[in-house]
Order: sequence, then structure tokens, then C-alpha cells
Amino acid sequence: MVESLLSKKFIKAAADEATALTAAEAINGVVTMTPSTGRALTTPTGAALKTAIGSPLEIGTSFELTVVNVAAATHAITFTAGASGITLGGVAGMATIAAASSASYVFVCTAVGTPAFTVYRK
Repeated sequence: MVESLLSKKFIKAAADEATALTAAEAINGVVTMTPSTGRALTTPTGAALKTAIGSPLEIGTSFELTVVNVAAATHAITFTAGASGITLGGVAGMATIAAASSASYVFVCTAVGTPAFTVYRK
């Protein structure tokens, strides 16, 4: 059952500016950015993710997002939570993606009625 092990990835080359991801870009996505200064990359809201995922959304439903910082030196990307329904979990510093590095995040649904997701860095 190789098909069950494979997933399609959405690849986005983000502009060199503060960027808010859409739900479609975030779900199983890969985002690259070459920042010329520190930049923010903001998640979609929990409600936007619920709409994109559709039914049945259940507590524990999860997906991954990978962020690649292509800057050669010094300029970090700061991963920030959307306006509502997103909590960045884990250790301090989990939201900073240093130059010439990448980070993978797992979004886990923690509430369905008023959709909420906690995001963990792998």
C-alpha cells in the first residue's frame, strides 16, 4: 500500500516580506523564503484550517508544514500564530528558523466546535 504512505505537498516560495499563509499553503506544505531582514511567517487561523480540512475534523487530526530559510546568513524567519485558534506549543525558540536552516511543524487539532490547533516543532 505505497499510496497510503505518500502525500502531495504544496510548495510556496514566499516573498521577502511578512507573509500570512493560507490554509491550502499550510496543510502538508513546504514554504521557502529568502529574507533580506527578519521576517514573520503567520499561520492561518484555526477556522480557516477547519474549512480547508473539511469533515470529519476530529481532535487529534494532524498535518505537517516545513519552512525553509534560504537566506545565506543572519536573517531569521519568525513563525507566528494566526489571529485565533492557533497555539504555538513546545519549547522557547521553537518559532525561530535561522538562516540556512529549516523547521518542520506538526499542527494537531485540539478542539472542533471552535476550531483550535496546537503547533509543535519536530
